[in-house]
Amino acid sequence: MRLIVMGVSGSGKTTLGQELAARTGWPFLDGDDFHTPEAKAKMSAGQGLDDGDRQPWLRRLRGELLARPDVILACSSLRHSHRDVLRVPDARFIFLDLPQALLLSRLQERGGHYAHADLLSSQLGTLEPPDRDEADVLTLHVTPQDSAADLARLTLSALDIPYAR
Repeated sequence: MRLIVMGVSGSGKTTLGQELAARTGWPFLDGDDFHTPEAKAKMSAGQGLDDGDRQPWLRRLRGELLARPDVILACSSLRHSHRDVLRVPDARFIFLDLPQALLLSRLQERGGHYAHADLLSSQLGTLEPPDRDEADVLTLHVTPQDSAADLARLTLSALDIPYAR
């Protein structure tokens, strides 16, 4: 199975993805690592990416997914069309849905990442939350009390995936 942990910046995609990888033994890929230097520079300057920036990145991620039968990918997948590019066989999406105040707080506390709090409005403006026709998406409504371990257990249980701990 291919799991794609999705959501806006600061939602916890990488943290949950790493926790899922630790529990399943599957490799973890962070979509951020596949952005071009130009895209990272644009985001560092507080500018959101447009679909022209995202398409080559999404195609590259699709190739990475197809190269592995079991993998966990953290990738924003903000639009329905982005998710469509990543819909490969056995792919499931985990949408991390957080209140805006929690997202802002997390981004303000985070250091050393090119996606700063000033990108949140762009991310939220781009986000197309999964709709009813996207049956391959599991939505997790995240609260400040939820730990990565809690979310990983919930995800693996909901998707009926055996895990080590």
